[in-house]
Amino acid sequence: MEPISNILVAPTAERKTAPSGFGASLRAAAAGAADGLAAAAGIAAPLAPVGMVLAGAIRGVARGAAAAARGALSPPASDLPAAPGSPGSLPAGGDAFEAARLLQQEAQGFNMRYLALQEGLQRESREFTALSNTMKVRHDAARSAIHNIQ
Repeated sequence: MEPISNILVAPTAERKTAPSGFGASLRAAAAGAADGLAAAAGIAAPLAPVGMVLAGAIRGVARGAAAAARGALSPPASDLPAAPGSPGSLPAGGDAFEAARLLQQEAQGFNMRYLALQEGLQRESREFTALSNTMKVRHDAARSAIHNIQ
C-alpha cells in the first residue's frame, strides 16, 4: 500500500447557477391548494350535517394559509369576513378553533363507531365460517355413512 501523499483542498468557488424558483413555486402551490380547499368546502357545505360550520372553519384556515403562503401579512380586504351576524360571516378566531375541535371530536366518535361495526362484522364472519365448517363436516360424515350402507 502506498502512503497518501499531499491532499489538495480546492478553494470554495462562487455559485455560478441562478437560484431556483422552487420556493416561489412551492408557495404558489400551497396558495392554490388552500384556495381549492376553501372552494371545495363551500361546495360540500350543503351536503354535510354540520357543513356550514365546517366550511367556515376550513375557509378561515385556508385563507390564512393562502395568505401566509403568498407572503402577505394580512388577507386582502375582499377576503375579510363579513360583519358578525351578517350572512356569510365566519366565526371569530377562537370560535373557529373550537368548532374545528368539536368536529374532530365528532369525527373521532364516528371513527370509533365504524371500528366497532367492523369488529362486529368480523366476529359474525368468523362465527359464520366456524358454523359453516361444522355443518360441512357433519354433512360429509352423514353422506359417507349413507354411502357405506349402500
